Amino acid sequence: MKTSILSKLTLGLVMALAMGLSACAKKGDSAIRTAKRGGEITTSSTCSTGASSIGRIYYPSNPTGFETAVKIFVSTNLPGSAFGNIDASGKLANGVFLTMNLRFDANGTIDKANSKVLVQIRDSLVGTIDQSTGKEIPPYEVQFTSAYNGVLNKQTRKFTVTFEDQYGWIGFDGSYDNNNAMGTVYFKNYSSVDGSSLQQQVMGSFWVPACGLFN
Repeated sequence: MKTSILSKLTLGLVMALAMGLSACAKKGDSAIRTAKRGGEITTSSTCSTGASSIGRIYYPSNPTGFETAVKIFVSTNLPGSAFGNIDASGKLANGVFLTMNLRFDANGTIDKANSKVLVQIRDSLVGTIDQSTGKEIPPYEVQFTSAYNGVLNKQTRKFTVTFEDQYGWIGFDGSYDNNNAMGTVYFKNYSSVDGSSLQQQVMGSFWVPACGLFN
């Protein structure tokens, strides 16, 4: 179900091409992200069968690098220091969860308006009490409600999709079978509130149930 990040790094050339196109994006082409602890979620987390469609982003061979990358990703509106530890194994309740709903036309071109992604970060602070508010700390959620670009090859069962706004982009380069989709997650921020790197990053590997991906 899960694949090594090292085996996926060669796909960076494919994503680099996609991101080169993204660099010329008009920022109005993709919905502004919702990014906060406790978001307004519209991305479906269930398959048509009622089963969960929630997957994971993970990087077990480099847990320190994974946590650093995730904290860079969120730094467009919150400093990484505002987060606790983030598990990289993809097996614990603490970690990064992923839901994607993608639509493609008959030619394999992304249906931008009907494609969504939700990245939910459950760091070690989730469930603890915020001393300033007295309330329980919820997960941090980043959601895009439309895509910037993407293609699907039904013969090879491979896909690439990018979501972008004025703060940066996140891209997914993967393949799928009858059960799961898996691949590599890339991102690049255009700004940072804490001086984090603005270079393109590999966040880690991902997997999601295929029934939810194309649900």
